[in-house]
Amino acid sequence: MRFQVPQFTDVEDKVIGPFTLRQFFMYVGAAMVLIPVYIFSDLSLFITIALPVAGIAAAFAHLKVNGKSLFTVITNALGFFTSSQIYLWRRTAKLRPIQIVDPEWQELVAAQTYEDTSPLSTAVQILETAGNVVRSEDIPDDLAPEIPAS
Repeated sequence: MRFQVPQFTDVEDKVIGPFTLRQFFMYVGAAMVLIPVYIFSDLSLFITIALPVAGIAAAFAHLKVNGKSLFTVITNALGFFTSSQIYLWRRTAKLRPIQIVDPEWQELVAAQTYEDTSPLSTAVQILETAGNVVRSEDIPDDLAPEIPAS
């Protein structure tokens, strides 16, 4: 092994007890909001205010949505909703089947009419078509687009 490759670079270091520095500052901010409430109000009002503030602080400190912190998700959402751009999705191209008009290709396709009836290919076809296999007749598909003859 010639080079040491750093691993776990996306894991934050636990700096203060079981918390990272970011998590610790989230809880310190919540405590700074709750200390004046505790000093200037009675216990029932403090508990009523402290539970939501502590829950919000815990959510901001620990919650991740698709690998992103809650703060990042909310910041991106606010930026998206307040921007003046309009995001529209318009389907511009319709899917059309490709028509091959080469006579050599038509002869090659017409020559390949054998049907593989080995047990493995039968099992694969049953799995791919969810069991709807009819080998004796050709059933027209109503949903398939019709290809105009040229």
